[in-house]
Amino acid sequence: MNAPAQTGGAPAVDLTMMYAIHHAFRRDLRLLAAAQYDDVAAFRRGWQLFKNYLTIHHLAEDHSLWPVLRTKLDGQDEQLRMLQAMELEHAQLDKAVEKIDAALGQEGGEKALPELMDDVIACLTDHLDHEEAQALPLIESELTAAEWGAFVARQRSQVGIKGAATFFPWLLDGVPDAERRTVLDKVPPPLRLVYRAVWRPKYERNSPWKGRAA
Repeated sequence: MNAPAQTGGAPAVDLTMMYAIHHAFRRDLRLLAAAQYDDVAAFRRGWQLFKNYLTIHHLAEDHSLWPVLRTKLDGQDEQLRMLQAMELEHAQLDKAVEKIDAALGQEGGEKALPELMDDVIACLTDHLDHEEAQALPLIESELTAAEWGAFVARQRSQVGIKGAATFFPWLLDGVPDAERRTVLDKVPPPLRLVYRAVWRPKYERNSPWKGRAA
């Protein structure tokens, strides 16, 4: 989950939460891949959480990251092709996700999950690797604090105040204490207190994974 080390003064773009979200997606892929064989009920619940936050994250990128970068990189053909690839990868992943939803909506559709999940895992893993290697360095170098803030604000508004009660425990499920503290340092102290006292215990009681994320 560790992001590349920052040097110098406070950066305009802080990728701590971005890497934390990517880590959570990779964790969920592992948990879903295991649950599809022996705990379909947990798979269904875990899938809904995973899909919800994946959708919020990718829509925010599509609306608040890639268009801004495209404007800044006008005339830089190689970088623009990379941004186009980001969007195409989102579209490919959307189709793979839709197939899982369709299977879950059909009687006996669970039998198709292993093949369909292989596709989701391949699409998302390749996309995250590609994004971290090529897109995130550009985001760090090109975006202003205000532009990055607009991207963060879009995701925050989509999650909502009530949704934060599930989002933060989901995000940090199974994360080692030191890395959990690094993420929580990015949120206001009152939310950290509520997370520890209320949100995390409630999530752990109701989580489809019951400690398996660690």
